Amino acid sequence: MVATVVVKFTLFMICQKYKTDPSIRVLAMDHRNDCLSNTVALACAWLATMFWYYLDPIGAILVSIYILYTWVNTGWEHLSKLSGKSAKPEFINRIIKVCIDHDPRISHLDTVYVYHFGTKFLVEVHIVLDEDMPLKVAHDISETLQINIESLPEVSAHF
Repeated sequence: MVATVVVKFTLFMICQKYKTDPSIRVLAMDHRNDCLSNTVALACAWLATMFWYYLDPIGAILVSIYILYTWVNTGWEHLSKLSGKSAKPEFINRIIKVCIDHDPRISHLDTVYVYHFGTKFLVEVHIVLDEDMPLKVAHDISETLQINIESLPEVSAHF
């Protein structure tokens, strides 16, 4: 078990370097919890044999409560993102600015939807162009806008 603690702690430290990725953060939390639970299990088992028999189950209960608490918080955070929660106004405004600055022939934006799609965002933008504009020109404007929006690292898809 000591080797497991050392390996899990090493993996936790490696994951901490790359914690900007949500998947890596969850993996780091799992390594931390494994390290903690094994350390407490070893310590409480040893202390229970030396001092008080009930330290082992008490330690197990405390570790279980802690792990349950951390996973419930993480699950709640990811559940809101998986359920299509709307993006923060700052990010929506950033998308609007990209659209407005994209081409002067865009007369206005009809609708802008930005919502969570896993760890990134799904963006839906309806632009309004001159009704007399040739279809090819309108298509080129909207397609380059789509490419521009999808080049943002936070965006998963745009339509």
